Amino acid sequence: MRNGWVVVVGAAVGVVLVAVVVAGVVTARGPGPAGQPSAPTSTGDVGTASTRLPTPDSSYWDPDRMGSALPAPMPTE
Repeated sequence: MRNGWVVVVGAAVGVVLVAVVVAGVVTARGPGPAGQPSAPTSTGDVGTASTRLPTPDSSYWDPDRMGSALPAPMPTE
């Protein structure tokens, strides 16, 4: 009797797992916002990216620039 419950629970967990995976794949491949098609996926090396920071330049933020600096606008979406 106990083995029957183990099989039933195992099958239920399996069904839920498959449903979650299918939902994830459908969501990932679905259209983008407002019906726009999803972005193309990369199929290979499309270039390089640098992770190095630029060298600091203390002359960029001079007193005049600091006095006239405005905060960045808030995003609308």
